[in-house]
Amino acid sequence: MQHKRPKMTLLQRAKQFMPFAALKGFQELLEETARYTENRKELSEEQLEELDRQLYSMVKGQRVRVIYYTGRRYHQVEGILDSINPVHRTIKVQGQQISLSQITKLSSLD
Repeated sequence: MQHKRPKMTLLQRAKQFMPFAALKGFQELLEETARYTENRKELSEEQLEELDRQLYSMVKGQRVRVIYYTGRRYHQVEGILDSINPVHRTIKVQGQQISLSQITKLSSLD
């Protein structure tokens, strides 16, 4: 008497071989790549000049809102301006250091 096994689905068959995947971490890389990415909007010369004017009018301890681009998407941070470093071209808001080249909008909340 022969016993017939139920036929496996393709998903069940694939799961059998998962532990033997030759490309460890490949699935995570695919998922990371597939994440949504916003394209950066280039600022005009006038917008860059206005951003510079706003930056140089800011003082340490002032409440600010900063919108900046990280390479994948835009972020916004609001809080106290901790420091402005013209040598390294960075500002620090709420302990978070942001490169001036990443900033797309800067405004005072005072």
